Amino acid sequence: MRYLNRDSGLQIDLSHLDSERKRFYQGAIEKLDDNVPWLEFEDFAFSFGSPVFRASRNRREVLSDPLYVVLKDMWLRLGIRQGLVAPSKESVASAKTTSKGRQANPHIAAHRGHLEIADKPALPRRRSR
Repeated sequence: MRYLNRDSGLQIDLSHLDSERKRFYQGAIEKLDDNVPWLEFEDFAFSFGSPVFRASRNRREVLSDPLYVVLKDMWLRLGIRQGLVAPSKESVASAKTTSKGRQANPHIAAHRGHLEIADKPALPRRRSR
């Protein structure tokens, strides 16, 4: 079993999970697909009843647990989808480079203040006192 986030490119092998953790992962996938409220998913994934925390003895073990990494990624994806979390700068930059929108012409001034108006006389300089 492998987790893949096509947006971020995150790939994690989950084949070594025991049956309880696989069921928990499948439940998280279902909640993500059902687009449950973000805080409800957070409570499900990161409560102390979660198998991620029951199997770990310290913070380092939790943060390096592949199931925790997957749940965190799913939690962030759900928050972005619901507009509660800003997407990372990398994903915004890649979205801008892959967009099919109209490109700006570098020879045209971007702001009206940068344009000179032909019929407007130049203002005289202020005299110094």
